[in-house]
Amino acid sequence: MQTLFIEARSSQDLIPAIRANLSTLKKFKTIGLFTTVQHIGEFEKAKDFLEKNNVKILTGKSKKSVSCQGPCSFYTSQILGCDASAAKNLNVDSYVYIGTGEFHPIAIALETDKSVFKLNPITRRLEQISQQDKRKFLARKAARLDKLNHSKKIGIILSTKPGQYKPKLAEKLNKKFKNSYVFISDMITASDLLNFPDIDCWINTACPRLIEDSWPKTFVNADWI
Repeated sequence: MQTLFIEARSSQDLIPAIRANLSTLKKFKTIGLFTTVQHIGEFEKAKDFLEKNNVKILTGKSKKSVSCQGPCSFYTSQILGCDASAAKNLNVDSYVYIGTGEFHPIAIALETDKSVFKLNPITRRLEQISQQDKRKFLARKAARLDKLNHSKKIGIILSTKPGQYKPKLAEKLNKKFKNSYVFISDMITASDLLNFPDIDCWINTACPRLIEDSWPKTFVNADWI
């Protein structure tokens, strides 16, 4: 089935937020600058503004964009929560993510060993992703994997959404975990999972962003395994 993905772009001007934090940003000689597709349209203006203020900017592009099917990081300096490879191995002093929330900047922090800042273009607040934030995420990940390894019954979620449909991965996991069952669905909600109280742990093969939601049982992303 042919699918058309329509990008949702924001007209939010990024420069006021950068100007409000320019004195802090200028402390770094070289910055890796990244954002999501919503702000790609305004990204070059933001990059040019920083460079005119003597801040060297490095960018990168996803290593998966060539062979990807479905939603992907097609633009330079664009990242997804499931793909921050564009930020990997850049020779910078720090990384700055322009956008809202922590899901994307934490993805950058896990790919690199440099400091990562998130710049909210709406509130104009600049905040650092701390080592504590990173350790908290990794500790939660370890605890969930431990629960997975001690589960009597495991549910493997296979999404039918374009770009998230990974039947080969689900099959591979089903063979790996003998006590597992594959559940196919378009929409995945907590109320749906409540219908299967005997499942001790769920493996998510769909969008890794789902891990941030509240679920009735332990929820593990497939790429953690």
